[in-house]
Amino acid sequence: MMRSFHSLMLFAVCASITGCSTPPRPVNVREFTLTGEVLSVKPDKSEVRIKHDDVKGFMEAMTMWFNIKEPRLLDGLAPGDLVKATLVVTDEDSYLSSLQKTGSRPPGAPPPAQPPAVDMLRIGDRVPDITFIDEGGTARPLSSYRGAFTLITFIYTRCPLPDYCPRMNTYFGAIQRAVTGQPALGRHVRLLSISFDPDYDTPARLKAKAREAGADPALWHFVTGPRERIDAFGAAFGLSVLREGPNGQDITHNLRTALIDRDGKLVKTYNGKDWFPQDVTGDLQALVK
Repeated sequence: MMRSFHSLMLFAVCASITGCSTPPRPVNVREFTLTGEVLSVKPDKSEVRIKHDDVKGFMEAMTMWFNIKEPRLLDGLAPGDLVKATLVVTDEDSYLSSLQKTGSRPPGAPPPAQPPAVDMLRIGDRVPDITFIDEGGTARPLSSYRGAFTLITFIYTRCPLPDYCPRMNTYFGAIQRAVTGQPALGRHVRLLSISFDPDYDTPARLKAKAREAGADPALWHFVTGPRERIDAFGAAFGLSVLREGPNGQDITHNLRTALIDRDGKLVKTYNGKDWFPQDVTGDLQALVK
C-alpha cells in the first residue's frame, strides 16, 4: 500500500512538472551546399560576404552577407578566394557551419563593383521627402507622415534568409502589437517597410507580404518607388544595396532601420540586426511622453 502511495505521488509530481513546463519550440534545420567567391570579411570575423552560385533547392545565385558563429572558419581567407561552405538555415537564423578555400579569382579578373559613397544623414537632420507607392497602389509622400513618429526599414520580399528581411518583418509586427496595445502610443506611431526591389515588388506582391506579416493598414504600410530614388534615399541612412546579374536581380544588402520624428527629422538609426523591438518601443515611449 505504501509503495502504491509513493508511486502515485511520484506520478503526480512528474505530471505537475510536465504540465508547468513549456515544451521547446521545434526548430526546422536545413543544410545546403554553397559555393562562391569571398568579397569581404568583417574585422571581427562575425560575417563574410560571398558572391555565390545557385544554392540548389533554396535560392538563386546572388551576393549576400553570411553569419559566422566560429570565427576560426575565416582564418586565412581573403577577398578573391573561392570557397565551398555549408549553409545552415533554421526558422529564425542562418549561418555557415563549414567553410573551405577551393581556389582564387583568376589573375587580372576585376573585383566586383562597389556602391558609391554618399553623405549620410546625421541625428537631427531633416529627412529628404520622397513619394512612395504602397501595397494598394496609392502614392504616399513621406511628408504626409508629419505629426507622427515614423519608423522605417528597408526590405525586399524575396529575401531568402530568415535573419534579414523576414526578421525585420517579424520585428515590425512585434512593434505594431506593442504600440496598438498602448492607445496613447499607437496614435503617434507609423511604420513603413520600404522595398528596394521595385521591379519585382509590385503593389500586389507588397500587399501579399503585408497580409502575411499581419500589417494593420491604419499603422503599417509596405511601400516602394523608382529604384534609383529608393537607393539614394536608403543610402542616406547607411543602406548599401549592390545589384548584379543581367537585370540587377542579384541583390546584396545590409540592414538599416530609422526613427523619424514628428517634424521629419532623424531621431535614431538602428544598425543591422543589433536591436530588438523593445528597444524601439522604449524609445517611442520616451519620445511620446
